[in-house]
Amino acid sequence: MPTGNFIQDKGYDAAVALVKYRAVKFSAVETVTPCTAVTDMVVGVVQHDVATLEIAKGKGAAVRRAGATVMEANEAIAVGQEVAIHTNGTAKVAVATNRIIGICDEAASGIGKYCRVTLSLPGTIKA
Repeated sequence: MPTGNFIQDKGYDAAVALVKYRAVKFSAVETVTPCTAVTDMVVGVVQHDVATLEIAKGKGAAVRRAGATVMEANEAIAVGQEVAIHTNGTAKVAVATNRIIGICDEAASGIGKYCRVTLSLPGTIKA
């Protein structure tokens, strides 16, 4: 499995349950929620699962904001391809109108597999 080489992880409150290695966005001050659209402004990638019951007990989310991170893939992604997010926060190959969040530097062979992405957030819209 690919590994990350973090530069910056930051702790945030979780608005709802979060799935590790998926992209998140802000929902309030110091609070993140899953990304739900390919054009969402990505804050970073969650580094561990956060369950609803854990939120009630005060567990927060470690979010990778810069550097390299592992991401769950929504399709096969080759090394060097620009990466965007799918509507469920997983990684996909960027196409026109997607927000490019980074470059794949360790490939994923398909859906549910993991790739390594060097982040470039918040990302620009691909023409």
